[in-house]
Amino acid sequence: MPDYPATSLAKNKGKYYVLLTVPADLRQHFNGRKQLKRSTGTSDLGDAKRRQHNIATELYAQLDACKPDIRDLISDALGWIGDAAEVQRLEENGDLEGTIMAHKYAEDTHDPDDPDDSCIDLAHEGGTKALELYREWKAQVSSDRSTSGAVMLDYATKQYLATAPYENFKTARECEHALEQFQRFAGSRTLDSITPVMVHDFAEWIGEGKSKKLIGKKLGYVRRMVDHAVRKGWIPSNVFVGIKLDKNLGTNTKSYVPFTADELEGLFKLAMPEHLRRLLSILVTTGMRLDEAALLTWEDVKEDDRQGVLYFDLTSSIVKNKGSERKVPVHPALDWIAAGRTGLMFPEFPRDRDGKTQSGSSKKLMPLVRKITEEPTKAVHSLRGNFKDMLRDAG
Repeated sequence: MPDYPATSLAKNKGKYYVLLTVPADLRQHFNGRKQLKRSTGTSDLGDAKRRQHNIATELYAQLDACKPDIRDLISDALGWIGDAAEVQRLEENGDLEGTIMAHKYAEDTHDPDDPDDSCIDLAHEGGTKALELYREWKAQVSSDRSTSGAVMLDYATKQYLATAPYENFKTARECEHALEQFQRFAGSRTLDSITPVMVHDFAEWIGEGKSKKLIGKKLGYVRRMVDHAVRKGWIPSNVFVGIKLDKNLGTNTKSYVPFTADELEGLFKLAMPEHLRRLLSILVTTGMRLDEAALLTWEDVKEDDRQGVLYFDLTSSIVKNKGSERKVPVHPALDWIAAGRTGLMFPEFPRDRDGKTQSGSSKKLMPLVRKITEEPTKAVHSLRGNFKDMLRDAG
């Protein structure tokens, strides 16, 4: 049964009535009425309470009769995959949830700063709605607790996400994706039924072709959800704590390789818009990460009066970690850099929900990189390695 409002009792002219608020989207079927009312036929409160359940069931049935088949709604949310019978067939074959998840997520796994970082940037609105309807249909949302009183995995996950554990939008999406993967793997079960063996099996289930780092990150998201359940008193301990994964599970992270001198020369000889050339010049002469450089404002350019040099002030910028809050000297080759100007240095790159430009700037620069090399370990981030090598060579 959908999550309808609870019924209440009210006395009118000596008799108790069962009252039910009509959801706003169904009032059109009741001539705009906001409330359904049915007499219990008694003035005794105890008798009225005993009759309330059966009367409420009848009232809920009236609401149900006005609602379309939820399988049709799932199909519509996915852009129409067939009628209710076809949706039922997909469910019975075990294909429906996978179809919904494929619609919900568009995964972009390229991150120039971290090749193994799973970037979940796009969530298909129809897929999101279909997943909500699917869970309602499977009676998971309304079944918060099992008959034994143990907390269900689905309920614990929903309550944890409701706390908004991550402010960063990208991280929040990654967390939600990892928890949904674990729910798909584990199925409908209570938290206390999760075993260490299940944790290892889940790691293997998500780990094929993935890096050790990515597997560990996904397990970390689930572990923190279970930590929340422990703090709420729903389970006595966290089964994820102390788990040591098979050392052969997952692939090792491959570091980016600096460009050769010929590749660097070839890169800067390419025809490109001036703002891209300037961005590449900053990257190779400062060792900045791509997003740090693409987010620069002219207000970040300051002058050290004592030494008479310009520098980029990143002490208050969006950076990877606390240690990245630093001052970066402006190389003399960047003769177009000057203090005293205002505004974005690279307004050509759109900001995402977290205020970053990494995805947009990378999509502009990577085609240039691929014109000089197809080596997968060489990307925009390789310029950071070139800068380190030049510092080393200069002593």
